[in-house]
Amino acid sequence: MKVVTTIDSQTIESLFQDHYEGLCRYAFSILKNQDEAEDVVQKLFLKIWEKRKELEIQSDIKSYLFRAVYNSSLNELKRINKKSMQEELENLPQLKTEDSEPILYQELEGRIEEALQTLPEKCGEVFQLSRFKDLSYKEISEQLNISIKTVENHMGKALKMMRMELQDYLPAIIITLLLLKKW
Repeated sequence: MKVVTTIDSQTIESLFQDHYEGLCRYAFSILKNQDEAEDVVQKLFLKIWEKRKELEIQSDIKSYLFRAVYNSSLNELKRINKKSMQEELENLPQLKTEDSEPILYQELEGRIEEALQTLPEKCGEVFQLSRFKDLSYKEISEQLNISIKTVENHMGKALKMMRMELQDYLPAIIITLLLLKKW
């Protein structure tokens, strides 16, 4: 376990040489893109250098670097996914008209209701409490007197079944939700 208390040019260079390749491989395992992985790692070292005077790393430096790359990679994935969703929405034909929106919404609402009916009773109850009543898993477990793990299992099963039942409607559901939220 190597703890770093001060960061100077020699330290940053040593850290870069010792960990760059491994950090890039780790970022690539998350991002699945070599250029983006290298960007994440390079930005991390740049950020460490820029904040070297305030930065105090009290834990193992290797763990710190890998955790930082993990967090940065997840943030990058979110940014990429948001950007690609925006691009997809921009490339879709105009769906929103005053006449078609209520019809599309009613059709989706009916299809979701049908899909909910296919869920086992407890599964459907857990799903509705979570998604429509915005209860946390803990609140659901207390209300239904079941363990949190059971709630998680019911939600996993419900989501899988809902995805299968609504697979033909998922793009329309996503677009409708985005339009309703004025995203």
